[in-house]
Amino acid sequence: MASIISDQICQELAANVVNGTIPPGHKLEEQVIADQFGVSRTPVREAFRQLAAAGLIDSHPHRGDRVIDLDIDQLSDMFEALAELEAMCAALSAERMTSIERKQLEAIHESIRPLAGEEDVPHYSDLNEKFHDTVRKGAHNETLAKSTKRIRQRLAPFRQPWAYRKRDRLSISFTEHEELVNAILASDRQRAHDAAQDHVNNNSVITIEFLSAANQD
Repeated sequence: MASIISDQICQELAANVVNGTIPPGHKLEEQVIADQFGVSRTPVREAFRQLAAAGLIDSHPHRGDRVIDLDIDQLSDMFEALAELEAMCAALSAERMTSIERKQLEAIHESIRPLAGEEDVPHYSDLNEKFHDTVRKGAHNETLAKSTKRIRQRLAPFRQPWAYRKRDRLSISFTEHEELVNAILASDRQRAHDAAQDHVNNNSVITIEFLSAANQD
């Protein structure tokens, strides 16, 4: 339960940092945040730790926890790395996924279909993580899966649900998923590689454009 509360606090604070509501240089006070969310300082402290790991705040024993300026170039580098890693996972999944894993991937994809039509962003976002996790596991390469997941977690604050509302991104994302699923089911390594890479790159462009605009405001 404590972990869930920390995650919720982290997600809300991260969204406010990313969209500029909490400006660079702003000092975050544990007790103030705890009062705001009606919780003890323990989950707030864990949320701050997650924000620091994501590179959103700078934690210093004497200066406290302060919001830092977003480094767009560093984010671009991480998104580029993620696209390559996700593409490698997809390529290996096209070759290595078992018949059961392929059916599981299909089932997850089909469960997402009505959410795309209904513009159900919160549930779509949750199943999107499950979808990508299934592709990673299907590669049957633990080192690659862990490396990919690590970068996805680092970028999590910058992959907020608002991205799906940009340029009909929800329906487009589902279409991109479908291309990836079809490639994996066809055991087409190159097609799966390209589909995954294009999908991450398209998400990256939208996110970087949003953050760049927010930083200029």
